[in-house]
Amino acid sequence: MPPEDEFQLVRKAREGDRAAFAALVERYWNWVYRWLFGLTRAAHLAEDLTQEAFLKAWRSLDSFQPGASFRAWLFSIARNGLVDCKRGPRGVPSRPLSANLAAPESGPVAEIVQREGAALLEQAIARLPEHFREAFWLWSQDDMSFSEIAQVLGLTEETARWRVFKARLILVKELGSYLDRRLS
Repeated sequence: MPPEDEFQLVRKAREGDRAAFAALVERYWNWVYRWLFGLTRAAHLAEDLTQEAFLKAWRSLDSFQPGASFRAWLFSIARNGLVDCKRGPRGVPSRPLSANLAAPESGPVAEIVQREGAALLEQAIARLPEHFREAFWLWSQDDMSFSEIAQVLGLTEETARWRVFKARLILVKELGSYLDRRLS
């Protein structure tokens, strides 16, 4: 969606146009959900948090600064909801991703190797300190710029860049022996 289209949708939504806000929800629902699922590993919790984020965004549209990134603002709301959730009774420990995520058309050996690599990566990501994991997921799964990550997480752009770099460095170090074996 071009920025000017998003700007118009946000402007209309701020004026009370529910269809415009619905278009924004349609645009960003999967991104927010996927990020929250990556952090919680709980589908229902991620869905609830995503829904709450959009409800809070709808109620708080007046506080959105025109010209700012709506996506970063929305992810910031979602992150605050996740933080609040962890303080309350719904905090859930991480669970592994479904085994059904492997490529369906690969051969049996390739599928086993792919599942092994996915499991190792998932475990390594889960062991990242949360502040690295949040930034890494926004960068790798949601394709956010470092300035957007900074806005979502309430950091400077340099700190956001450093956290993604550090997360990648940790993952390469942890998965080094597996990657070396795959490349040889």
